[in-house]
Amino acid sequence: MIDIVGGGLLGLTMAHELLKSGVQVRLWERSTTLGGLMGRTGFPELGGVSADRYYHAILSSDRSLMSLMDEVGVRHRLRAVTTKMGFYHDGRCYPMSTPLEFLRFPPLRPLDRMRLAYTILACRRIKDWRALEQQPVAAWLERLSGPRTLQNIWAPLLRAKFDGDYSDVPATYIWSRLVRTTDTRTKGGSTEQMCFFPNGYQELIDALAASVRARGAQLTTGATVQQVRMANGHAVGLLVDGQELASDGVVLAMQTPIARRLLPPEAAALSAQWGQLESFLGIVCMLLVLRRSLAPYYTLNITDARIPFTGVIETTNLIDPACVGGYHLVYLPKYVAPHSPYVTMSDDDVRSSFLGYLRQMFPDLRDEDIAATRIGRERYVEPLHPVGATDRIPPVVGPVGGLYLANTSQIYPQLTNGESVSAFARQAAADVARTQQTLSTRNAAPAYA
Repeated sequence: MIDIVGGGLLGLTMAHELLKSGVQVRLWERSTTLGGLMGRTGFPELGGVSADRYYHAILSSDRSLMSLMDEVGVRHRLRAVTTKMGFYHDGRCYPMSTPLEFLRFPPLRPLDRMRLAYTILACRRIKDWRALEQQPVAAWLERLSGPRTLQNIWAPLLRAKFDGDYSDVPATYIWSRLVRTTDTRTKGGSTEQMCFFPNGYQELIDALAASVRARGAQLTTGATVQQVRMANGHAVGLLVDGQELASDGVVLAMQTPIARRLLPPEAAALSAQWGQLESFLGIVCMLLVLRRSLAPYYTLNITDARIPFTGVIETTNLIDPACVGGYHLVYLPKYVAPHSPYVTMSDDDVRSSFLGYLRQMFPDLRDEDIAATRIGRERYVEPLHPVGATDRIPPVVGPVGGLYLANTSQIYPQLTNGESVSAFARQAAADVARTQQTLSTRNAAPAYA
């Protein structure tokens, strides 16, 4: 029996994979619902409309995620749509969905556009990312794209993504992003293919939960896991709501700073090892439910430094508005460092600030257009990997027998998304199953005098 602590996509996928390997599973989730960041939020004031708490992209090229959907029987529910992308630059929106629109983008001169196109092609040709991991992203982009493109495109996007400080971000970040997003293009390169579930990511979460329950797994929500229990240098179970529960191993499927809080005093050395790389950005995200569409773009990237949020994501340019009661969903995410003033702002102040900036972008947005809003906050969302720090990423299988760590900080150089999380969860589960088999064989071996 293996205990998994954490009921998001990662923990549920690991449970799914471990059961396929013949390992019995108990999964514990502190929240009253499964799904983590991929869960839903309700709007009872709008007659029961619900939406994803945060926006999540499913790309047509997501092989691991599509395979997982096949295995739990929900891929047929997926819908594919062509989407548009835009840029908000210097107070104006510019379409950037086709090569022709790209060539017409005013902030870039013809040579800049050629160098930007070269950067994208160069990224697709790079197969070994290790050399990129040693290079700061800004210097690397300036060499490839030139100073004007860095100033007008890359630097504003990086400032928005990393809350102003990208000085220690490696070039692998942009490389991973470009490789993933260009994989969604059709052969002609003019349209972007994205997918959605009519009822959001929750459809996959619910199907995963039903699948693992049907195979004998115990899933418990609303549970407070207080500590990993150890004996003779091995993990032997959990302390859950004051009750000691024995098991053969423990997987902590949660971000490292939270996982460290569950370690007992005798695991101090392991805690120090895990603490070598535990920097994360949080997120403050405003979800608006509108009575009309705001813009024709799924993603509106923002290069205007006066606007604080990372982008304007209108998911109902992907999702059919009929799936959300005919309303239109707009997400305004801001990635935040721990010292950001938005971390301590009240929800009302965040709402007022974000709406003020949104109206700078869209002056015709009226109060009566807004049906409802929600403010979402998470402390540990985007793991930060400094230049040349891959050797500090903690492994899934560590020095404490039967104790495993699995979270998005270990997903590198891929970006954190449903595809990379599902692929990592499969590999992590295989590592756990193999290690547990080795431990079991070793413990069962006869002793000879």
